[in-house]
This record gives sequence, structure tokens and C-alpha cells, in this order.
Amino acid sequence: MKYILLIFILFFACSNIQAQEKSKEDLLNELKQHATQDKNRVDILIEMINSPQFASILKSPWAEEALAISQKIRYRLGEGNALLFYYTNAAPESDTPEADSILKKIEVINNELKNKKFAGRVLTNLGIVHTNQGKISGVDELLKAASLFGEVDYAQGISAVYGAISDYYLNVNTNYPLSMDYALKSLQIAEKEKSPYFQRRTWTNIGFIYAGIGDYENALQAYTKANRFAELENKPYAQEPILNGMGEMYRFMGKYPQAINAYQQAIGKSRSTLSISMYESNLADVYTRMDSLPLAFHYAFRSLDTAREYKDTVGISWIDGILARAYLKKKRMDSAIYYGLIGLAIAQENHLPEFVRDNAGALSNAYAAMHDYAHAYQYNLQCNTAKDSILNTESRNRTAMLKHNNDLSKKETEINQLTQQKQRQRIIIVSVSFVLLLLLISAIGLLRSIKQKQRAKKEIQNAYKNLQATQSQLIQSEKMASLGELTAGIAHEIQNPLNFVNNFSEVSTELVDEMNDEITKGNLDDAREIANDLKQNLEKINHHGKRAGDIVKGMLQHSRKSEGKKEPTDINALCDEYLRLAYHGLRAKDKSFNADFKTEFDESIPNINVVPQDIGRVILNLINNAFYAVNERKKLNESGYEPTVIVSTKKEGNNVLISVKDNGTGIPQNIVDKIFQPFFTTKPTGSGTGLGLSLSYDIVKAHGGEIKVETKEGEARPDDSVGRGTEFKIYLPIS
Repeated sequence: MKYILLIFILFFACSNIQAQEKSKEDLLNELKQHATQDKNRVDILIEMINSPQFASILKSPWAEEALAISQKIRYRLGEGNALLFYYTNAAPESDTPEADSILKKIEVINNELKNKKFAGRVLTNLGIVHTNQGKISGVDELLKAASLFGEVDYAQGISAVYGAISDYYLNVNTNYPLSMDYALKSLQIAEKEKSPYFQRRTWTNIGFIYAGIGDYENALQAYTKANRFAELENKPYAQEPILNGMGEMYRFMGKYPQAINAYQQAIGKSRSTLSISMYESNLADVYTRMDSLPLAFHYAFRSLDTAREYKDTVGISWIDGILARAYLKKKRMDSAIYYGLIGLAIAQENHLPEFVRDNAGALSNAYAAMHDYAHAYQYNLQCNTAKDSILNTESRNRTAMLKHNNDLSKKETEINQLTQQKQRQRIIIVSVSFVLLLLLISAIGLLRSIKQKQRAKKEIQNAYKNLQATQSQLIQSEKMASLGELTAGIAHEIQNPLNFVNNFSEVSTELVDEMNDEITKGNLDDAREIANDLKQNLEKINHHGKRAGDIVKGMLQHSRKSEGKKEPTDINALCDEYLRLAYHGLRAKDKSFNADFKTEFDESIPNINVVPQDIGRVILNLINNAFYAVNERKKLNESGYEPTVIVSTKKEGNNVLISVKDNGTGIPQNIVDKIFQPFFTTKPTGSGTGLGLSLSYDIVKAHGGEIKVETKEGEARPDDSVGRGTEFKIYLPIS
């Protein structure tokens, strides 16, 4: 797949940086009309081998003819462009002797021609090959190519290079903020040049970026724009991957009819058997989710036959996971386990966490249905580990993008402020200059020009120095204000590496028992294999343990504003911040989670002296518990039930009351007195430590406050929208 991706990028970044891409028929007609072996024929041949219009046609004969004619008539530019085609095909992923030999010939021609556009193309090819090999030096080569294209005013070449850099940060380096930066630079040039081709390619890349961080709405909008430009180009091969991307977004958003329509359109545009197989497998997944099992099996087995024919192991793993889930719904557990085991083995071998999750999840459910809970537990662990890895990666990418966007916003604000300061400086300087002019005129008239001129000049210098000092202070103030932001909401990620450590520790314990059994039996080879697995698990435990430590250390150092000192705090703002942090944190972990939340704040409350981080932790814990309670009640499918959490504040005498109210399951009266005890929890095993309310109780007491709980059970009444539920009240002294 990497090779296919590289060729796809090469088409975009170097082969198609032309002012206007001609149609397949136009190029064939031009070639037919120019039968003479001259420069014109060579140029047409070069355009044909670089055009994606002929993606499914063997281009080597055209390249051979272009090279032969160029060498015969000593057309060095044509010879160089033909050799570039051979180089990109000889070194798709690694340097080879053949590629080195071709590159040396290209360098000789490049030195002779001293043609900046050709030199830019050479650097573009080198940059893409090297970035695909994971070398950051390729980015430097691409930027040098952009500089050369700029010298000859080759705007579309620059757009293409920026697109190639965006591809690198998207597909190789996985730096979504930088990928987006270069995609937007490419788009800006493409829009100025009114190039449908580059606008289509860039919007497609932007769609990939948004999809990578789980922002499906924006990804869908980007794909839709890309599809409009593909329609303007009237190129079915260009619409095909875009329509598939739209189908993926609809599928992830649960809009299955729209997903089916998009996939079927992609199939209609495609002429590639392997691509059609991939789109049909996506259809099979959608029909499985919709419980349309006959159609699911129809498309799954068709695509599986093609994947086996082309030896597409990744595709086989994906389709096996679909079949496992389909047979699971059909209650044919043996078939579900058969396909799930095959798909899981391929996914693990190729390091595909999404397919590990799907296949392991299907296997866990199948074994559970057969009451084989040992195997169900084993595969559930694998499924959860893969889920954690996927969520952690997506969360990290989304956080990086949000931080990057926030930094850009701050920089823009700082630039605007500096611009305004400079404008004020100009006004002052102009005003002072005008005053100076009047003084000079008066001095000439009153015969005191020299003294007045010196006095005015000194005043101007002092004013300018004061302006410079004020400007420096403002800049430093902005920098200090930005420190510590954007990090507090990320600390919850520490749970992911801890899950890894726990999971691998449990598996390692089982491996030790198995190894001891094998040693006892004398099966030393099997014991060595288990020992190797155990070593790998220990390495992973060590890795994630260090990672957890690094996250904690980094987050605390970056986000901590004080060392447990009280400071005047806006309680309303603090409650609002942690309410939204709790809600979006739960949404990031569970896309199906949804609940209504409201705020009822008393604006007359003054700032009170508290430790913001500690009180924020209390509020966050109570809100998380409230969301958990309403989500548990929602699972009961009560008619007319709307999960709701209300956070309110109120001034009561010399105290501030913070209330967190939910209409969830409520707390049984016989355990209300125990909820503030350490390690006591009403949540299922593994879902809570029982320290949250105990710690909250201690924090509130340390602030001289009080925390109370009011709860009731029973069914919701028609005249009461809340009915049963729980309300925690925190009383904090104002002074």
C-alpha cells in the first residue's frame, strides 16, 4: 500500500504540475498528428507518461520512445524528463543501484541545462522519494524546489510542492498541524490560479487530515468541495477516491443510506478491480451494521475473492472482520470465530490496530455467546488494548491540532496588537515631526533655530524610547499570559498508558504460568517462545510506564499555576470550564454518549479565595459521576427520558453554594452514608477506584467548606421532569 500511495503522491507533486491538464483523447490525437520524431513529439510523450489520465496503461513504451528520440536529436530537456519518469519508478521506497545510476545521468543534464524549472522538478522528485523513505531532508529539497519555481513565477509548481510536503506530514511523519499548514498554502495558490486540479487535490488532503483527527463533519465538507472540483474536471478517476472518502465519513457518522450511495457512485466511477473490491467491502460493513445480512454476505464474499486473488492481506483482514461480525449477528458462532481468527492474525502481523479491534471484538463476543469466558476475556483484552491505542492516537492528533490552531490565533492577535502599536507610533512620529517643523520655522523667524531644534530632537528620542519600552512590555505580557494554557484538559490521557501497563501485566502473569507448564513438560522450544512474548510484554510495560511518567511530569510542569496556594477565583467560570471539559472528555472516549447539560449561575457571586486546581478537581469528579448516572439510566430505555445534568451556583449568606444535579439512577438510601468513605464505589468493578468522593470531601473540608448529597430513587413522575436523581451541594466560605 505504501508503494501505491507514493505513486499517487508523485502524480500530484511532480508529474502533474502543468498549467492545464489535457484530456486523454486530446493527448492521443496530438501524438497521432505529430508523427515526426522531433521535440514536439517528445513533449507530448512526456505529458502522457506524467498524466493520471493513463493511470491504468503501461507507460514504459512511451517513456522509451521519448528517451530514444531525445537522445537521437540531442534534446537534453526531453531526455531529462524521461529519465525522471524512470527514476520515480526505480526508487519508490528505497535507493537502488538502478535508481542511483539514473539519478547521476539526471544530475549531469541538470548541470548542463541550468533550467530552474527542470531543476525544481528534479528536487521535487528527490524530495518525494526521500520523504517517503522517512527522511526529513526530503522536505528541505521540496522547499528548495518551491524557491526555484518562485524565481520563474511557476505558481502551480509551488502549489504542487506544498501539497507534497502536506502529504509527507500526513502520511509519513504524522504531524497534522504542519500537514494542514502546507495544505492551506497549496490551496491559497490553487485558488489564485483558479486550478480545479490542485483545488481538488488539496481539498482531498484536507479531508484526510480532518478524518485523521476524527472530525468527520469537516472532513465531509472538504471531500464535498473536492468532489465539486473533480466534477468540473470531468474525470471519473478523480471522483472515485473522493466518493469513497465521503462514504467513509457517512459510515462513521452512522448515516448509512448516504454512505451506501457514495460507495455505489465510487464503484460506478472505478475501472480497477481491486478498488471496486475495497468499495464493496465497505458496503458489506454498512449492511452488517444495518442488519441487512444477505447483502452484507453478498458484498463481503465478492470482495474477499478479489482480495485473495490479488493477495491483498490487509483487505483480507478487514473483510474477515466484517464476516465475523455478520456471522455473529446470524448466531453462527463457529463461522464467526473462523473468520475472526484469520483476520486477527493478519491484523497483528501487519500492525493494524483498527482491524485488531474489530476481529478481537467479534471473537470476544462469539466466545462469550458460547460461554467460553476464558477466551472471551482474552480477546476482550486485545480489543480494548487496540481501542486505547486508536483513541490515544486520535486524541493526541486532535489535541495537537487544537493547540496549533490556538497558537496561531494567539500569534495573529499578537501581530495585530503590534501592528496597532506601530500605527500609533507612526501617528506620534508624524505628529512630532510636524511639531518639529513648526518649531524650526518659528526658530528661523525668531533667530533661535539651533537651540529649539536640539530641544525638539531630544524630546523625539525620549518619546521613541518610551514607545519601544512599552512595546517590549506588551509583548512580554502576552507571552506570559499564554504559558500554562491548553494543557490541563489533556491530563486524562494518563489513563491510556496505565491501561497498557495493567493489561500487559495481566497477560504476562498468564504467560509465566504457561512457561512454567511447558518447562515442566520439557517443551523448551515452546517455553522459549513464551519467554520471548513475555520479554516483549515487559518492554511494552516499561515503555508505557515511562510514557505515563513523562505525561504526568510534563503536564504538571506546564499547567501548574501555583503550588497549592489560594487565589481569588471566578467560581462561575471554573464550573463552566470543568462542565465542558467533562462532557467533551466523555464524548472523546465514547462517541455514543450524549446528554443535555445546563448552567444556572448567580452572577452576583464575588471571586473567592480557593485553590482552583483542587476545587476544579472536585467539580470535575461530581460532574463525571452525574454524566455516568444519567448514561446508566438511559440504558434502561425509559419512555420519554431525557438525560440531564444541571450545574448551578448561588450566594447563601456568607457562603457560595455549588450544585451538581442529575436525573440519573439515584443512590440507594442504605449506602448514602458510605459514599464518602475511601474505596467505596457504586460503579461496576474496574469502572472506578472509590477515591473520587473521598478526595473531594477532604478538599472541601480543607477549604473550610461542606459537601452534602441529596438523592432519591423511584420512577420519574409525569409532572416532574427530574424525578429520581442525585444532587451534590458544595458550600464554600466567601471570606
